[in-house]
Amino acid sequence: MLEPAYGEHVIPVLDAIEKDPTRQALWNAICDVIDLICDHPDSAEARREAIRMPSGRTVWQVPIRCHLEDDNWVLLWKPEGPDATIVYVGSAMFH
Repeated sequence: MLEPAYGEHVIPVLDAIEKDPTRQALWNAICDVIDLICDHPDSAEARREAIRMPSGRTVWQVPIRCHLEDDNWVLLWKPEGPDATIVYVGSAMFH
């Protein structure tokens, strides 16, 4: 089991979603993905797609299932010691 940790650019995104009552479904879906990666970090679902960063480091992309949003959302994370560091939450169109 891992503990969630958040990259500096992730916190403002999560704060905005959590405070917006019209995005409760998205907030719940994000929380479900965070629970998944922390509780089952080695599962196929938590490591759905590997993305190689310019630094050479691998991060894992997990889809966020929320059909009420216009964009497809994803969460990128990497294991770091006892933490699951979340480095991105947002549109899958980040590429």
